[in-house]
Amino acid sequence: MFFSFLDKKAIGIEGELTNNNCWATPQGWILVRDASSSTTYLLDPHIHTDRRRIPLPHLLQENQSTYCTCRLSEYPDPAHPNCCIVLLIETDAPIIWYCRIGDTEWTRHEYDIGTLDLPDLGEGYSEKIVISPVTACQGKFYFNGSYKELCTLEFSPAPVFGYRKVFMVESKQELYMVCFLVDRITVHKMDFSKQEWCEVDDIGGQVFLLSSWCFGASRSADECRLEPNCVYMIYPWNKRLIIFSLAGGTTKVHDLEEMTASDQALWMLPTHP
Repeated sequence: MFFSFLDKKAIGIEGELTNNNCWATPQGWILVRDASSSTTYLLDPHIHTDRRRIPLPHLLQENQSTYCTCRLSEYPDPAHPNCCIVLLIETDAPIIWYCRIGDTEWTRHEYDIGTLDLPDLGEGYSEKIVISPVTACQGKFYFNGSYKELCTLEFSPAPVFGYRKVFMVESKQELYMVCFLVDRITVHKMDFSKQEWCEVDDIGGQVFLLSSWCFGASRSADECRLEPNCVYMIYPWNKRLIIFSLAGGTTKVHDLEEMTASDQALWMLPTHP
């Protein structure tokens, strides 16, 4: 059963979805698995022509959760089948199923993006993190890995997960966002007149001092005797300090245990929660 905002009422699709498994997508297409005819396809309920269906390899029910959600990487186009990835996500287990239009079979992939501790159940209890909620944009899938991480899933052709840890920093009455990606660090400044983030390579001679415990501060590089226009990030669990230069795009790694007490006292970053 679906709801039509145009008609302001619930509507059904006669015959198509009766006794079938189906999953709606934000693009308006519906993934349908017809067990009786052993067929699986994408259905556009808004049109009534031969282009109403796009055939897919049949999705078997074996070893599949009953709790799933479906996303499409692009709007389906039979003329360019390899551009659209159909992603079926099990919401209660770290498992995804995917195929491209024109493929001969679905691929099952079990992923591992970390665990979530469950202290309320007792010491040592945890569960694997699942990718939810999920949305797609420009061929990639985006989801929240935790309350402080934005993660991506792309296929090249196998699934590849990426992570972006975000820190918010106020500096001289300006708002900045520091993004730690898999292979680089970027800094963005909020343009309040346009309400959008703009990537920058200059933070006015300041340094951003960050810690893994959601700490972010801006200080004068001259006063702290540190390199200007740099991001300093401390990792207390492995005693590392990373210094990223916005101007040069270079990264330096230091061992905290080798730093002198006076060096560490220049800026007091928290090293424990």
